[in-house]
Amino acid sequence: MTMESLLSIGVSIGFVVLCVLLHRIALAAHLLIGFGLVVGTLYLVCFHAPLEEVTLGTSYLIFYFHFPSAISCLTIFVIAGVVSVLQLKSGSLSHDRRASSAVEVGLLACTITLGTGMIWAEAAWGQPWVWHDPRLMTVAIMWLTYVGYLMFRAAVDNPVKRARYSAVLGVMFSINVPVVWFAIRFFGKVSHPMEIEFAEDVRTIMKTTQWFGAAAFFILYLGLWRLRYRAQTIHGELERIGETFAARKI
Repeated sequence: MTMESLLSIGVSIGFVVLCVLLHRIALAAHLLIGFGLVVGTLYLVCFHAPLEEVTLGTSYLIFYFHFPSAISCLTIFVIAGVVSVLQLKSGSLSHDRRASSAVEVGLLACTITLGTGMIWAEAAWGQPWVWHDPRLMTVAIMWLTYVGYLMFRAAVDNPVKRARYSAVLGVMFSINVPVVWFAIRFFGKVSHPMEIEFAEDVRTIMKTTQWFGAAAFFILYLGLWRLRYRAQTIHGELERIGETFAARKI
């Protein structure tokens, strides 16, 4: 087993353990840890990762922020799909809030992915967008579908119907995640991804920074998901109290 494989396994195990532990701590502490790890990623990028790549020069450094958001948005959209299945089985409005909160945070990560991707594409290909690239187009379609998901929720007032129909959409749209992941294999490699070349002695440093950043950003996004879920829960309670007052004509 190669050093890179051992490193990936170690990071994955540590990442899962940390996520489980973070779920049990206060939200404020979770967010502070997430922001701290992102700052740690920035430190690794500035002082440990190679500052230049053979073809792209220093512009490749945006990869360390593009990749974590891409991995995070795909993972969070899968989580939203799983929670949507649970909502369909239970009819729980709590699951509906969890799913919609996950979609909102996933859409934020997806927007950052597209934005940083366009900046990187400009440096790599000389243009910010390549319309025939399968990875770019499938990500763009995924972004549009989840924007439609949120627009649909905003248009439906009945919370029970909104939860049920949103859950159906959440399950349907999550199917696009493996399409995005395997887009190059399904449709062929056009421009994406740009090959990055490093000397062997710095490849381990690059991989460490890459996966540390992926874990750091995902932990921060999980904290934002918890924050958004709490905000939606409070909003739901206020709506329920308002409806009770209105029914009693208070």
